[in-house]
Amino acid sequence: MNPKRRIYSLPYNGTNPEWFLQEAEKRKQNIDHVYCELPNEEMLSHVRFLFDGKDGSKVNAADTKQKRALYMINCAEFLRISYGRIRRICPVNAMYYQFNSEEELKRFAITLAQQVNRYRLEGLILSDYRIAVLLHALLPELEIHTSCNGYQWNLRQMEIWREQCGAQVFNPPREILRTPTKLKEMHEAGYKLKCLINEGCLMGCPNSMCHNLSVALGCYAGFLSCCQNGIADLFRANWILPRWQKHFDEYVDIYKIAGRNSEGDYPFKTMDAYLTENNEMALTDLMISGTVSFARRMTTPEALAKITLDKVPDKLLTCECKDCAKCKLCESILQSLVPEAYWERFRFKVKVTK
Repeated sequence: MNPKRRIYSLPYNGTNPEWFLQEAEKRKQNIDHVYCELPNEEMLSHVRFLFDGKDGSKVNAADTKQKRALYMINCAEFLRISYGRIRRICPVNAMYYQFNSEEELKRFAITLAQQVNRYRLEGLILSDYRIAVLLHALLPELEIHTSCNGYQWNLRQMEIWREQCGAQVFNPPREILRTPTKLKEMHEAGYKLKCLINEGCLMGCPNSMCHNLSVALGCYAGFLSCCQNGIADLFRANWILPRWQKHFDEYVDIYKIAGRNSEGDYPFKTMDAYLTENNEMALTDLMISGTVSFARRMTTPEALAKITLDKVPDKLLTCECKDCAKCKLCESILQSLVPEAYWERFRFKVKVTK
């Protein structure tokens, strides 16, 4: 496929609404939709950590409140001015919220339906099957996308979502990018697929479930690591490089770019890098992941700037990291780019003191 014909899902990141819309319209032919947080404090999901930090008790309460309010105001304004100019599909990760009764669940769904009508949304991205069923009953014409957090790994799950919720677009989990046979199976079964391409932590990370639970519960799980076996882990992640998209075009209908927590022009800079198949950017400038964040704390910005996309080996496209002890390709490349003094910092260690 011609790279300029690919279609993307773009994040609204709370920046100036008019400027963001102008930039999005410049790229409209390559945008299926912009996804934007619903501007209600009780519905903010991922981005709440942008304000609260890892421990909400240790931040400036007034500053946090002001930042949160500005983000919500900008989201509301973006949804208002963008109607009819670009499609908006809002994510709602209802699994983040505790429902103590069936009535609470229903009230949440009704509130969502009211928000859809208020902002004249084209659709919602949902991870919670219960909410999806209720919303489909309330608004049968609403376009429903599944979230990667919904973890559809098989055709039966997808069939249920389509039959019971009217789901039209499916976003399989991040890890599926290393299992292209599953993507092929889903696509050939007639499902429209959207895949996250610039965000993914360590492939096979044993902490992933704990990490997801800590996010869902709104707490900071301090004993987590996004690096297990050393510096080579910086390359071992579930993302797609711009030059790799050609291997996914047969199965993926929409490429999703992460970045609701990003600043400034990051969504557009990233989308442009994919459209042009830029191979010269620094890996840590393009990708969002815990592994990348970990690397920023473990070594110098100068070292990370040398790790450009062309340095990432194409073997990783299908590699499952089973032969690392023998192969050592990732390790040898990164050892040539990062000073030796920082290598051991990338190894997961447990320090116990009395």
